[in-house]
Amino acid sequence: MLLKNDNNNISSWPNLFKSNYYKNKQIFDISINNKSLPKILIVLGTRPEGIKCAPLIAELKSDYYRSKFQIIVLSTGQHREILRQSLMGFKQTVDIDLDLMMNNQSLPDLFHRIFFQINEQINLIKPDLLIVQGDTTTALVSALVAAYNQIPVAHVEAGLRTFNLSNPFPEELNRKIIDSFAKLMFAPTTFAKEVLIREGACETDIFITGNTGVDAFYQYYKQEIPNKNNSILRIIDNFKKKSLNKTHSVVILVTMHRRENFQYLSDMCRAIKTIANKHNGKILIILPVHPNPNVKNVVLKILNNLDNVKIVDPISYDIFGYVLLESDIILTDSGGIQEEVVSIGKPVILMRMTTERPEGIYLGTIKQIGIFYDDIIKAVDDELINIKITNQTSKRNIFGDGTASKQIATIIENYFSGKYKSNIKCMTKFRQDSIAQYVYSYKNISSHTIRRNMIINLTKVQSALSLDEILRIPSQYNISKKNEDRFALTAIIGLYRREGIIRRWIEALLIQTHPPKEIWFIHFASPIADKLDVEIKEMRSLFYNGSDYCNKWCIENKCKMNDTNNNGIKSNCTEQCIEFCMKLPSMLFVGMGEMQLKYFGRFQLALQCRTKYVIVFDDDCIPQKRYLEIAMYTINTKEYRGILGTKGTPAAENYYYGPVSKSNQIIEVDVVGGSWFMESEWVKLMFHDKIYSWNTGEDFHLCANARKYANIRSFVMPVDKNDDSTHSFTKDYLQISNKGDTTGRVNGTSTSRKFIIDQLWSRGDRLMNSYRSSKPSLLLFAETQYDTMLLISLVQQQMIQLGGLIHFATSNMLKTDIEMIKIRKEFQSVHDFMIGRDFNIDPTPITAAAEIHYGFDMVMQGTQSTAVIILGSSSTINMFALVSAAFLRNIPIINIYIQDNIVDLKRSEVIMTMSSFTLRTFTNQTFSNLQSQQLNNLLVHLYK
Repeated sequence: MLLKNDNNNISSWPNLFKSNYYKNKQIFDISINNKSLPKILIVLGTRPEGIKCAPLIAELKSDYYRSKFQIIVLSTGQHREILRQSLMGFKQTVDIDLDLMMNNQSLPDLFHRIFFQINEQINLIKPDLLIVQGDTTTALVSALVAAYNQIPVAHVEAGLRTFNLSNPFPEELNRKIIDSFAKLMFAPTTFAKEVLIREGACETDIFITGNTGVDAFYQYYKQEIPNKNNSILRIIDNFKKKSLNKTHSVVILVTMHRRENFQYLSDMCRAIKTIANKHNGKILIILPVHPNPNVKNVVLKILNNLDNVKIVDPISYDIFGYVLLESDIILTDSGGIQEEVVSIGKPVILMRMTTERPEGIYLGTIKQIGIFYDDIIKAVDDELINIKITNQTSKRNIFGDGTASKQIATIIENYFSGKYKSNIKCMTKFRQDSIAQYVYSYKNISSHTIRRNMIINLTKVQSALSLDEILRIPSQYNISKKNEDRFALTAIIGLYRREGIIRRWIEALLIQTHPPKEIWFIHFASPIADKLDVEIKEMRSLFYNGSDYCNKWCIENKCKMNDTNNNGIKSNCTEQCIEFCMKLPSMLFVGMGEMQLKYFGRFQLALQCRTKYVIVFDDDCIPQKRYLEIAMYTINTKEYRGILGTKGTPAAENYYYGPVSKSNQIIEVDVVGGSWFMESEWVKLMFHDKIYSWNTGEDFHLCANARKYANIRSFVMPVDKNDDSTHSFTKDYLQISNKGDTTGRVNGTSTSRKFIIDQLWSRGDRLMNSYRSSKPSLLLFAETQYDTMLLISLVQQQMIQLGGLIHFATSNMLKTDIEMIKIRKEFQSVHDFMIGRDFNIDPTPITAAAEIHYGFDMVMQGTQSTAVIILGSSSTINMFALVSAAFLRNIPIINIYIQDNIVDLKRSEVIMTMSSFTLRTFTNQTFSNLQSQQLNNLLVHLYK
């Protein structure tokens, strides 16, 4: 054990420093009066301050700055002797020493003495800038005195935080206070700068410079190795010479001095003792003991008699760097050592529960293990194994590259030369305006009327126009363009058990003023498949080349004219008709099979359609000769570009528009049937979501998904009483229909269809009558039973008083603990976005977000909700997606933010940024009457 006793030398220093102090005081009195240069007062108190300020002092006193500044270095004497030693290593001295340290002094006593003595010196020196470093009592008090005297403060090593005022104490408190008013803040890292910005510091007052402690360390790192006669280096050298195997000669440097660790110091020393005994002969532990008797006495008591533990006095800085270089593992509770060790690529084991330098932890260069006995032993054992495998860590300039002092000096020069201008964002009005915008943000939310109109405009049905009115609307199509590929059409007719109608179908399609390019007949598992095949074969035989059927049919049907004066036109029509009629074999396709694909089969085949447009027919809806022309015109208008059907109904299926009602206007509905005229790409939308039943509901899946994923509406075409040729059905439609199986009247399908409708509505759908809901509506989103009940308890009474409705939505009911029966009693409607249920997988965040966006948009439109309430601290991926969707739709977001329940800090902060109003509380038990009233006032404002 090395324990240097130099009391005689130490005792001689106070009188010498006092003598120098009074002499220097006189000198500075004279020099201050004779110089007009800006005066910079640098105040130090402890050894770390001396080490970290020495390179800066040297830079500011260099030849370049000698003519620009007058530098005065003042010491409070908090670490008097070891501060002197540290500065001597950098060939720097103290100009003024206050010698304020007393044995067993309390922090308040020290604060009191420093305050009055520094105030006296400041009044004498009248500095233009005061520089403090770090977080000592000296730094805090000196900065406060300067501020009270309206002298700007520069803080070296600004922005270090543990966010725990009691750990370290009082350092965390000291540095937070200093940074709250410092004019120049020299942050060592980007992380530290971000801390300061989040605390409200002006960004233009913050400079990322690196840490001056790294500057100090590099000055020695680059020097030659000193004489190995130094006792500590000699011990290390002798130890390593005993073993040629590096893994059997590991040097561990241990430093322990933190005030907050005093109560754990005994356990920490016991852990070191266990490590020393366990690895005796293989490791050497160097432990510089802090002069504080609270530390020294405990260390000596437990570790004094161990052969491989060398307890030494604090190591002078000119030697300390080389001790670090010769060490293999650093076990410490210090702060600055973390920066130095990382810079030379040594492994650091940090014995602290918190650290103000987390950069190394996040970047993998520092291992934080705390202060408990077992954890310390395990961490050292693991690192001893790691040394055998990896042989140290890589060097990283996390905390600086050794140029911090030069950067700081340049910044100070620019500051005095007036190069830094005031930042408007740091002015009183800007800051107050920003806070007011946040606190009173709901004041800027658009009125309920405006938001309601926005939702109505998204959901209100298109005007019901007659056919004549439709034909007066501009369209990209007219009959002269019928042969252009961009208007080409495929007609698909689904057959099942109606017989004797195939010839009628072919003739009806051939006679169209806009005939289809291809005709597909399909039937699956038909009970009359043989009869259907016979009918199709008979039709094919009629159209073989050389048959006179086309000629006869064209004259009697397509080109039948009574006016004999139009023989030329009639002849031309007949020629064109025959030419087209003879093409039927090449444009007629038949698909059949024994598998029962029911109603979906025809749409599955439609996915293979080669034309831009497709029309899928029930076999009872035989169109009249102008229907395809009229439908093509209609779908190419801006107003009615949607799925056009023969008949249609609201989701309730309580009223049918079309052939039965003979409605003479185009009607927007929730679902169309009989026929579906659309762009062929739209068919893909039907299969986007889970198919709930393959026996029925194809019409609902198609129309609902078209609304949800492409904002495509569905319309029933008008039944013009004055022109039967525009109808999509024949006069004997009902007679034909009753001979087969018509959607809506098939036995056993009503229950399935209701289930499908309910599932689509739950997942998110906009219905034709949604816009008629006039009551104020709020959407509540939550993913747990607890969150749901908490939110409903906060808003239910106020919404009742407002005469409003509350709707509920969640991401995937099956993956939550939400009690559906209980929830349904609390809300007007309940919605489940069913995220990931289509393919029974856990979707990626991007996929889940996309599904949430679609579902949210439909739920908002379907429920006519004009605001959303969330528990933002839950901050799930799905909540993030929902909030972003509301933000994009300009829907106000009420965010209840419980500090103790944050799931993901980064997401919760982004959610808060997008929220219109955030109500913060620490726990769910701390909602004050004032906060409840704030929320009630907000709801009144949102819905008045």
